Amino acid sequence: MGALFDSYFKSLEMTGIMSLAPVKRKAFFSFHYDDIMRVNNVRQAFKLYNPGTVLGGPTFYDSSLWESRKLEGDEALKRLIREGVEYTSVVCVLVGTNTWWRRWVKYEIARSIVDERGLLAVHINGINHHQRRVPDARGVNPLTRMAVGKMSDGTYRIFERTSFGWERYSDYSSAVKLPKYLHEPAVGHVTPLNWNTMEYDFAAQNGSKNIGGWLDLAAKMAGR
Repeated sequence: MGALFDSYFKSLEMTGIMSLAPVKRKAFFSFHYDDIMRVNNVRQAFKLYNPGTVLGGPTFYDSSLWESRKLEGDEALKRLIREGVEYTSVVCVLVGTNTWWRRWVKYEIARSIVDERGLLAVHINGINHHQRRVPDARGVNPLTRMAVGKMSDGTYRIFERTSFGWERYSDYSSAVKLPKYLHEPAVGHVTPLNWNTMEYDFAAQNGSKNIGGWLDLAAKMAGR
């Protein structure tokens, strides 16, 4: 993967994309609500990077909005997520211990594909737990569990990894465009999202200072 990204970054440099100053972005943070205290550290860092817009609107949307409205039903939650992702240019998955199997995290990832947004994963278990005051082991990157596959008719669909292998993603079954950052799979095969997206560690890689650049790069990789 290192060689793949080295080649990709060289192409970005040649086109001048990497030389541009970071753009202030509206981001969507996807996470498991049990990680809210660690997530708050990331929120505050992002606010410092991007404190507001000309119109004074929020610079991020996140999963906490959906957690408080579960009683409205699945379709209502999907609508809220669609609306949240619509106003952003990048979806940032904040990875804790159990993030990878959460249904709505997977749907938020799927919306990033459907809506052609940037996508990245940031591990947050390196941030000290608010009670135990120690970090935790890295969780599974949810982007290893989702993919885009090419069908026999030439269309692309979203897949998820289950105990039975790669299966069609049940919460969004329509055709999608192949993301600009993703290598095209062969017919009958899938390309997992983590193969062509960036993965960071907030604590180990100085996320407080660098998260703005991470978000900006992910958006540019998606053509946003």
